[in-house]
Amino acid sequence: MYTLPNLLMSKRCLHVFHRSIIQSKCNSRLAHCNTLYQLNSLQPRLFSSLLVRIAKSQPPVTAGVNSLPAFLQFARTQLRNATHRDLLRFRYSSPRRPPRRPNWLDSINGNVIFVAIIAINAGVFLLWQGAKSTYQTTRDATLWIFLRNNFLVNWDNITSGRVWTLITSCFSHEGIEHALFNGLSFYFMAPGVMQVLGNSRFLGLYFLGGIASSLTSLTWNRFYKHESNFSSHGASGAILATIAFYACAFPRTTFLIFFVVPCPAWAFLPGILAFDVYRSVTDARTTTDTAGHVGGILSGIGFFLRKVAFRH
Repeated sequence: MYTLPNLLMSKRCLHVFHRSIIQSKCNSRLAHCNTLYQLNSLQPRLFSSLLVRIAKSQPPVTAGVNSLPAFLQFARTQLRNATHRDLLRFRYSSPRRPPRRPNWLDSINGNVIFVAIIAINAGVFLLWQGAKSTYQTTRDATLWIFLRNNFLVNWDNITSGRVWTLITSCFSHEGIEHALFNGLSFYFMAPGVMQVLGNSRFLGLYFLGGIASSLTSLTWNRFYKHESNFSSHGASGAILATIAFYACAFPRTTFLIFFVVPCPAWAFLPGILAFDVYRSVTDARTTTDTAGHVGGILSGIGFFLRKVAFRH
C-alpha cells in the first residue's frame, strides 16, 4: 500500500539530483569562459605596458651623423637579416642536379689506379727500349713497327683508321729523360689531384690531356709547319694536364724547376705555357713536341675551370 508513493518520491529525488549536476556543470563552463574572456581583454594592456617598459629601459640615443631612431635601426637590421637569410636559402636550396651515382671506378682504391698508370707507362717504355735494342742487334723491326702503328699519333695512323692511338699514346714514352721527368712529376702531383677529383674524373682529366695534346700537335705540325711525318707521344700532354690542374687547385704550392729552383705554382704554370708557345712558333728544328705540351696544359686549365671553379 505504501510502496507506490515511496517509489514516486525516489524518482522525484533522482530527477532533482540530475538537474543539480547539470546546473553545476553549466556554471563551471560559464566561469571558465568568463576567465578566458578576461585574460584576452588583458593581453593588449599587458603588451602595451611591456612596450612602455622596454622603451623606458633603452638608453637615450645621442644625436649624430650615424644615429637613427631605435625603430629605424631595428627595421634596418631585420631587413638586412631577412635578405641575407633569403640569399643563403636561395643559394643552398636552389634546384640542382641530383648527385651522380658513384660508379665502379670510384669504388676502387685510388692507389690501384695510380700504380696501374705508372706501371703501364713503364711497360710501354720498356717495349720501346726493347724494340730499339732488337732492331740494332738483329735488324728486326717487327716490334718497332707494331709500337709505331699503335702507340704514336701521326697523320698516317689517323688517316689509316688507327684512331685508338689517341688513347694508347697517353701511355707512350720513348726517351729515358722524358720518361723520368714525366714519371717523377706524375708521382708527386697525381695523388693530390685524385683526392680532389676522384678516380673517374681523374682518368677523364688524364685522357683529355693526352688526346688534346695529340690533336694539337697533329694539327699544328700538319697545317702550320707542314710536317706530315711528325709523331706525337700523348703521355706528356696527359701528365702536363695533371700538373696544370694541380697548379690551379693549389696555386701557392712551390714547384722545383729541374728539381732545384723553387717557384710558386701560380708563376710556374703561365711561365711554362709561355715558354712552350714561344718554342712552338719560333723553333722549327726542335724534337720536343712543344705544341702538344701547350694542348695538354690548356686542357688541364680548362678542366679545372669547368669542373671546379665554375661549379661554385
